[in-house]
Amino acid sequence: MSTDAKLTPEQIIEAYGERWSIESMFNQLKLSWGLKEAWQQTRQTLHRWVHLTLVGYGLIQLLGYLDDQTVRQLCCHSPWRKDNPTTAGQIRKGLLLIFHHVPVRQWWNRKCRKFEPPNWRESEQDAAISV
Repeated sequence: MSTDAKLTPEQIIEAYGERWSIESMFNQLKLSWGLKEAWQQTRQTLHRWVHLTLVGYGLIQLLGYLDDQTVRQLCCHSPWRKDNPTTAGQIRKGLLLIFHHVPVRQWWNRKCRKFEPPNWRESEQDAAISV
């Protein structure tokens, strides 16, 4: 089925087949990167979250192409795997093991509606005093 009545059945099938080249990206973004559980309440905040998520996704993809010992060490979390392939998914899992304890959602300050990592105010005050 197609909304374009001029297309032949072969053209519809070919167009549908091209769609699958991006489906894996959407699947990863929804299931692995948290876009499925987006909790932002405003459009601007949601746009920022999507952009940051996509930047993170892109950086992990680029790290997969970097031939570096540090990146390879991120993929050593599954010792039963013979080859320990350096893929974006394996890098992501390695980074999750390192950063899983960081409570980012607790950094949200409801009063001023901003993210404030721990000691954010103290570091700003220290910088103002040293100037």
